[in-house]
Amino acid sequence: MSRKTLAGKRVAITGGAHGIGRETALAFLVEGADVVIGDVDVGAVRAAADQLARAHGGTVLGLALDITDSARFGSFLTCAERKLGGLDVVVNAADVMPSGPFLAESEAESDLQIDVNLRAVIIGTRLAAERFVSQGHGQIVNIGTAAGVTAALGVAVYCATKHGVVGLGAALDQELSGRGVIVSTVASGSLADQEAVADAVIDCVLHRRGGLISVPPASGLRAALRPPGGFLRRMFARDGQR
Repeated sequence: MSRKTLAGKRVAITGGAHGIGRETALAFLVEGADVVIGDVDVGAVRAAADQLARAHGGTVLGLALDITDSARFGSFLTCAERKLGGLDVVVNAADVMPSGPFLAESEAESDLQIDVNLRAVIIGTRLAAERFVSQGHGQIVNIGTAAGVTAALGVAVYCATKHGVVGLGAALDQELSGRGVIVSTVASGSLADQEAVADAVIDCVLHRRGGLISVPPASGLRAALRPPGGFLRRMFARDGQR
C-alpha cells in the first residue's frame, strides 16, 4: 500500500499529457498529492487527467497551457492555485528533442528547442518563484538531463538548452534558498527511463533536496530486472484504493 507520503501537497506540472510529465503526475498522485497538469495539447491533457483520475483516484485536473507565453503560463498557475487552494510545487517537465547533425538542423528546429527547453523553463521558474517567495515556501523542479552537464553527440542545441537549465537551477537554488524556495534540477542519464525520472522528482520533493539531482541510466542487471515503466506504481495505486 502507498504510504501517501506527500498527502496535502499541491503540484502543477507542465508537459503533463505525455512522457515524463504524465509519469510524474502519476507518481505524485500515488503519493497522495493533488495535481494539475498543463499541456498545449488541450484534448490530450484533459484525457490524461481523466484517465489518471479514473485509474488511480485523487485530485488531478488537466488545463490548457502554452509555456512559451508568459501571460498564459501565469494564468495556468493562477488557475491551478485556485483549483487546488494553493501551490507547493511546480515541475517544469515540458521538453522537445530533435536529433541529428547540427548543420542539418533548421533554424526553426533550434528556435523551438530554445523556446520550450530553456526560455519556457525560465518563464515558469520566475512565475513560480514570485509566488513561492511571497508565501514563504515552495519548491521548483526543472527536468534537465546528463547531456546538460556533459554533452551528447547529435543533439548540440538540445545540450545547449539543458546546460542553461542546469546553470539556472544551480544559481537560483543558492539565490532563493534563504527565502524559503527550493530549486531542484533532475538530470537523468536517460530521459527514456521515465519512471526513474519521476521517482527522482518525488524523492527530491519528499526530502526537500535542492540543486542538481543526478539519475544514472538503468543498465545491465538493474535494467533487466526492472518492471515496465509505471508497473509497480500502478500496483500500489490500485492497492491504495482498496
